[in-house]
Amino acid sequence: MRCAVLTALIALFALPQAAQAIEIEQIRNYPALQEGTPRSLLHVVGTTDADAMDGLVRAFRAQQPDVAIVYHQATSVDVYRAVTEAETADGEPYDLAISSAMDLQIKLVNDGHARLHRSAATARLPRWASWRERIFGFTREPAVIAYDSRAFAAAPPQSRFELLSLLRSEEGRFAGRIATYDPKVSGLGYLFATQDSLQSETYWRLMEVFGNLSARLSCCSGEMLDMLEAGQITVAYNVLGSYAQARRDAGAPIAIVYPEDYTLLMVRTALIPTTSDNPGDAGSFIDFLVSPEGQRVIAGEVSLAPALPEGDDGALIPVRLGPGLLVFLDGMKRRAFLSEWESAVTERR
Repeated sequence: MRCAVLTALIALFALPQAAQAIEIEQIRNYPALQEGTPRSLLHVVGTTDADAMDGLVRAFRAQQPDVAIVYHQATSVDVYRAVTEAETADGEPYDLAISSAMDLQIKLVNDGHARLHRSAATARLPRWASWRERIFGFTREPAVIAYDSRAFAAAPPQSRFELLSLLRSEEGRFAGRIATYDPKVSGLGYLFATQDSLQSETYWRLMEVFGNLSARLSCCSGEMLDMLEAGQITVAYNVLGSYAQARRDAGAPIAIVYPEDYTLLMVRTALIPTTSDNPGDAGSFIDFLVSPEGQRVIAGEVSLAPALPEGDDGALIPVRLGPGLLVFLDGMKRRAFLSEWESAVTERR
């Protein structure tokens, strides 16, 4: 799977190549609640875990009982490709694309792949939560450091500097027991890595130590949390806070730290591809996601982090929707960044 995703990611910034079928990780089918033939079928592709999306889909169907929904979970790279190549597993274009990789979503809008959507619900969003009336944020989730609580008698490190100091002083304890995103594979991992690099030089020193300790490289938060829960690793860096919290609430021995130096806030977004066959219901789904009811479901049954109300403090650094996210998608800048990252992490393993 990783080879296929890596090939796709490289192809985003290369010359056009022959289309390849996107890889779907999970499929969920939701028939219409109303008896008889459904009024319409809504195709949704997203990076959000299918279990997390389940509550949102069911709540939306309660308001739209005559709509059937198909949800395909995929990587952020495949979500991007599904929109640009206008395909689904059954040959029909997607009506809604949901992704945590804000930069790839912004690129879709910038390159003309997203429909205009205006409504009373989206008009109430703050400026940071939408762009060009084509992309809409409905969760804001922190990138946290998750620890195996069984491995710490006292509180685990509360900042990157404290983590760096601990790793340097106890290399034998942490060798092979750290995990973080592989930015060559994960769109969200690349976003977090580039945004980290803008905040502090501590990030690069931390990555060098990760490389020296043969850190495990992962595609996604869920995989890192699986390793953490199984006791295979002790530290998972930059996992999504809502996923970590859900595991801890279910009884996993996980300690969650919002780094005191800064905590990045990612905005999960939705857009309607220009190729959609059902933009009306796609727009209704977006309106539901950003509505007070949708935000209540997100904060409650779904256990994600709602976008509203804002409630920031000084340590939380929101990643803003806008053209600034395109900087690191420039082919030359991307190659330079990944080269530096590989020098710090991969080549030291």
